[in-house]
Amino acid sequence: MTPEAMGIIERLFKTAVFVPIIALVAWWIFTSLLDNTLSPGEAAVGFVLLGAASLLGVMSIIRGGWGFLGVLALVYVAGLGLVAWEYVYWRRREQQRLLADIEKYRGTIARDPRNAAAYSFLGETYLRLRSFEEARAALQKALELAPESKRDRKLLKLARERRSGFGWRKLD
Repeated sequence: MTPEAMGIIERLFKTAVFVPIIALVAWWIFTSLLDNTLSPGEAAVGFVLLGAASLLGVMSIIRGGWGFLGVLALVYVAGLGLVAWEYVYWRRREQQRLLADIEKYRGTIARDPRNAAAYSFLGETYLRLRSFEEARAALQKALELAPESKRDRKLLKLARERRSGFGWRKLD
């Protein structure tokens, strides 16, 4: 085989390695954004890092040979994938914990509907989940029961200033 043919085969192989990995990580970031596991800012950072990995991979493919850039791009993409995987699953575990807290606060409210602290914690938990309408309702109820709470006023102001992510995510 000629050196030119070997170069073409090597470039095709590198493309076959880089493109699916980049596409998979991009899809992962995008779907995590859609299911509210990642915030838009976190997804933007992920896409910027992914763009840098793509650039390294493309430069390596164009230059030919694996060389330093090719190896660096592979290590970078693998590291980015592992960090993204751990972060996304950490966020999902955190979200599950917050949902469990919501159930706990709802149970407390069912037993004692005049418990201002339970409404306050419920509102704060909804804020952390980016469910701002539910947070507003809970914090307004907390302020009805304990109108002197400065903390609840701050949280209610925060809930009013922010809008829910994409508008389709409602919690039961």
